[in-house]
Amino acid sequence: MVGPRATLAELADALNAAGVGVYVYEGAKGAQRWLSGAGRFTADDGARAARALSDAAPGEARRMGDAHLVRLQDCPDGAPRFMGVLRAAEGVEDFGDAGPLGRASGRGALQAHLTHLAETLPPETPVVCCVFGIDDMREFSRVYGYDAGAALAHMVGERLARALPPDAAIARVGGAKFAAAIVGDDAGAFRERAGRIAADIAHGAFDVGFGPVSVTLSIGAAVASATALASPEPFDAALAALDEACGEADGGVFVADAALDDAQSSPSAMRDGARAVMRALESNRIALAFQPVVSARPPYAVAFRECLARLQDDTGKWIAAGQFLPKIERLDLVAALDRRVLRLTIEALRAHPTERLSVNVSARTTRDRAWMRDLKAAAAANPGCVERMIVELTESAAVVDAERTRKFLDEVRALGAAIALDDFGAGYSSFRHVRDFRPDWVKIDGGFVRGVATDPDNMLFVDTLVGIARNFDMATVAEFVENQADADTLLALGVDCLQGYRFGAPELSPQWRAPQDDVADEAAGGEI
Repeated sequence: MVGPRATLAELADALNAAGVGVYVYEGAKGAQRWLSGAGRFTADDGARAARALSDAAPGEARRMGDAHLVRLQDCPDGAPRFMGVLRAAEGVEDFGDAGPLGRASGRGALQAHLTHLAETLPPETPVVCCVFGIDDMREFSRVYGYDAGAALAHMVGERLARALPPDAAIARVGGAKFAAAIVGDDAGAFRERAGRIAADIAHGAFDVGFGPVSVTLSIGAAVASATALASPEPFDAALAALDEACGEADGGVFVADAALDDAQSSPSAMRDGARAVMRALESNRIALAFQPVVSARPPYAVAFRECLARLQDDTGKWIAAGQFLPKIERLDLVAALDRRVLRLTIEALRAHPTERLSVNVSARTTRDRAWMRDLKAAAAANPGCVERMIVELTESAAVVDAERTRKFLDEVRALGAAIALDDFGAGYSSFRHVRDFRPDWVKIDGGFVRGVATDPDNMLFVDTLVGIARNFDMATVAEFVENQADADTLLALGVDCLQGYRFGAPELSPQWRAPQDDVADEAAGGEI
């Protein structure tokens, strides 16, 4: 019994005894601090909270499976903070006698099994760590209730257990996620197995009291040698692969590179990238490089300049954004970086009242209220600055949540800024998105621009994209223009502006900036 004047330690003891876990998650740092339940809960509940509450207002609470989540007041720098409360299940789910675990006991039990394999298998034995995610489970639970969602997940888990090899281990590691370890499969064998499992789940309906329900899976996996299994890296890589499978992977299956530590999107690389960006943000080692976008007609007057983020590493070298953004694009740090780049862009616009600048935003930033607050404050203090700003969003980022993107762009446009859709035509439904997002500029993907002077297919694509843009009264920019022949061809095809090394590389210290604005001229080349 906890008295009315209980200490924090007494409260924590009571919560532990009741099987309740309470944690605070700092979104910008990716740090999770447990107030109780640290020994009982091992899943990455902080990242789950960040995904579930990324669009929530401070103070808003939501339930996700067995977790109750609250978004706290943001940090002074706008970084999000979350509190999560979990209650331990009264029992463990029994999925029959499949595998050495026999029942889904969570990530901790699975990791213990992986460590056992590392100690007992021949070192080079291939083992697949895989994660099966039930698609659209969140929406199903909203419509039919969380009890129905829990029942459906249990039934899917039972069928997965039957579909796996007899010696495979399976564990439920989230409300709609199951993880397994399969000994002996290589990448090719697992892809075939995963295809059969996905088909079995998809073709057999489930009944949770509302009639037959069809289920599809997304499957992420990483192949590792047995010696690597004592580390959490293979399982973390499988979770990262599941994110890829939910997006662009063929057939909902994505198998990560076996060389986990060398892959740019591996968990270790993402952690290293996050630490580097965090240090740079804290020590003010983020700067802008500027690349000109020029009129397609000689004498190639500058129409605007794109602001490209640069990070100074611990050795003093300036690193191009393309080298570190892929490592943090799934983390809240990318929103913190976007906020810093926005502030630097506003400062540059204030210092140079004749310049027009464009600034890039990530998909996460379309949900970041702190970024929008900064833009609104700039518009209130100096409307002329925002009116000379272009906000760029890649087409691939824009379609992550098209409705939310449209609302975000409408807010930006209402403040006076222009909109640019980057990587236009790079594999998405360009016609529909142009209609819905109504950008002022479209930047034609560089894959269609390189070699356009000698490539009939690229000429046709560019001509088509220019026609679409002209129909919607939008200006066009061709990216990655590297020679005069391509520049001349693009002009003939009706492109309005050109960007690329033919007309200027990104510069940290361009001549148009005042000396006090200069930073060390050690920029890495390239575009985001």
